[in-house]
Amino acid sequence: MHVTQTEVRIYDHREEAGADGAAIAAAVIRQEIERKGKAAVVFASAVSQDPFLAALRCQKLDWSRITAFHMDEYAGMSERHPASFRRFLRDRLLDHVPVAAFHGLDGESADLDAECDRYAALLREAQPCLVIMGIGENGHLAFIDPPVCRFDEPRDVRVVELDDICRMQQVHDGAFASLEEVPKRALSLTVPFFLRVPRAVVFVNGERKSAAVAAALEGPITEACPASALRRHPHATLFFDSAAASRLG
Repeated sequence: MHVTQTEVRIYDHREEAGADGAAIAAAVIRQEIERKGKAAVVFASAVSQDPFLAALRCQKLDWSRITAFHMDEYAGMSERHPASFRRFLRDRLLDHVPVAAFHGLDGESADLDAECDRYAALLREAQPCLVIMGIGENGHLAFIDPPVCRFDEPRDVRVVELDDICRMQQVHDGAFASLEEVPKRALSLTVPFFLRVPRAVVFVNGERKSAAVAAALEGPITEACPASALRRHPHATLFFDSAAASRLG
């Protein structure tokens, strides 16, 4: 029997959610280091993660035993670009703590499918104990938008076409000035991969996410809302601010 545990926590302030989430994440990481001598973690790169990442930097962790991965990257984008997710994580976390290694998705690779295979192999070897996530305005997880979502996806990392709702969210988040500037393709980890990671911590803020949150938790489990798959995760804790949770029954 496949047992799942989905816990929802709602906060008035996202800083409180970030601090509590950081404490939980740090405990998971410490336990993994105690068990295996090392830990691998997959991080999300979005403004919803800012309070969490700021709090995690202050946790007492043996960063030299932690290997960091991330969830997605724009196709064709340099890691020096202000909107790069590799740059985001370096600015918010990796430039502040001495991790053992950071494996980034190379959006500038000449062969994106080969880059996806390379990254999937690194993930298989590392066996992450924890994934840090968000939920998109269209219900996406990472860059797995509804049109490209497959719950039976055979690949752990793939190239995707981004839908316009997802691309517009990047404008709302301040990463780009207009929809025309947002890339149309990306590399992304997939839903089946996320469901195999033993522990997930999810942060969602703002009223724009409230419909996706309600669909994910109270609607059908369907590829039309990729985040609904979190209800099948073995152990996910979801942190919402009151605006993101405002449509929950």
